[in-house]
Amino acid sequence: MGVKVREKVKGSGVWWVFINYRGKRESTQVGAEKSAYEVKRLLEAKLALGDYDFMNDTPISTFKEYADSWMKTTVPATCKPSTQEDYQAILDLHVLPLFKSKAINVIKRGHIKNFLLSKISEGFAGSTVTHMKNVVSGIMNKALDEEVVIVNPALGLGKIIQSTNHNDEINPLTAPELNQLLGAFEEHFSEYFTLSLLLARTGMRIGEAIALKWGDIDFNRRFIEIRRSFARGRVSTPRSGKCRRVDMSPQLKLALKKHQAESKRKGMKLCLGDAP
Repeated sequence: MGVKVREKVKGSGVWWVFINYRGKRESTQVGAEKSAYEVKRLLEAKLALGDYDFMNDTPISTFKEYADSWMKTTVPATCKPSTQEDYQAILDLHVLPLFKSKAINVIKRGHIKNFLLSKISEGFAGSTVTHMKNVVSGIMNKALDEEVVIVNPALGLGKIIQSTNHNDEINPLTAPELNQLLGAFEEHFSEYFTLSLLLARTGMRIGEAIALKWGDIDFNRRFIEIRRSFARGRVSTPRSGKCRRVDMSPQLKLALKKHQAESKRKGMKLCLGDAP
């Protein structure tokens, strides 16, 4: 009777914790040996205090209940609204159909790994599957913080997503090609020329350019401060969460000066768009 730690397959590096109490047996895969012994100490302390709840077969809460709580508390406090929408879509379309009715304390590494592998087999991009994993891990972390589970089964899954070398897929425009494209904008789509030049010369994201204000531009020292971004109808911080500066070429400076004069004439407040 008690708690034991064992490497089921010697040399695998995967360690398990086994619990044997009053005829009930439980086991869970933990991962690293050090983590397994930490879990062992925690469980032994619970047994010593007479806390046997983790041996109870009665489900405490379903995965969906924890998912709803995570979306209402943790995610709004740590993520942008656009990220919240992405997480909710991942839950609704992919995660909840499989896990929603499962008790949070019976979900194992194998369940999560098989789920992720199935999404890869369905053709989803590695980055998308990683987002799915992060969503599941965030929810399981909440259960871990509340001591409903003794380990986060979404961690230590091993290699699932094969890394891809994207270098061959990148085919940037040459300088002549870029100049030809900008010339086409200036001749045929003049209302978008300043925006296209801004994107081409600074590397700004489209949402950052749309959210730009005249106060962000220093014409004397020739730089632009990127302080905000516009996405999905909202203004928020840049994607990195930090402001940054980009240099402004003489050509871009002249184009922006011209655009500023036209904007003043038309009574426009912002440089390239009117993001609220």
